[in-house]
Amino acid sequence: MARMLDAAEAIFAAGGDSALTVEAVVKSAETSVGSFYSRFGDRDGLLQAMHERFLLRLGGAAHVAVAAAGNEKTLAGALGVFLSHLFTATQEYRNSARFFVLHRSADPNLRAQGILANTIFAGIFNTLVLSHREEIAHANPATAADVTWRMLYAALAQQMMFDDEEVSGVPMTTPALVHEITCCLAAYLTAGSGKR
Repeated sequence: MARMLDAAEAIFAAGGDSALTVEAVVKSAETSVGSFYSRFGDRDGLLQAMHERFLLRLGGAAHVAVAAAGNEKTLAGALGVFLSHLFTATQEYRNSARFFVLHRSADPNLRAQGILANTIFAGIFNTLVLSHREEIAHANPATAADVTWRMLYAALAQQMMFDDEEVSGVPMTTPALVHEITCCLAAYLTAGSGKR
């Protein structure tokens, strides 16, 4: 099964959605059509399995990120470490991410998987942010954490879907972007004007 999923990802990366056929996967994985259908049922089953593996990989990256960020003493430090891990994972799984962000909008099963995963990722992030509650100046720290996640989610989606020249035309390395976004998020969370 892992061989077929690896083959499917490689085929998609090289040729896009139209290249991702049952025949191509079977040939690349050096397996049989019967083995494919017994594991996935059909192409939609393959896509669902690919999507599940993609989300598990991102989930694993999020857990590694939050564990590393948990060693930081400050909110800004924790954000920086978390974002660094997450943006690296986003780049690593970019081809899969692009495919599923586009494909999920039309497939109710994949969309439901994605929505559940987003909720879990938001919870992981919000728990990290709220572990530094004493630094948060907003009157409602939970709201501030949620809004911070929404801003981060937008930045991650942008990184998955677009190249720098498509966004602003200005090239920027991932570490530089992580630094700037960390500064923005930390400033929002710790700004005194949030108290009401």
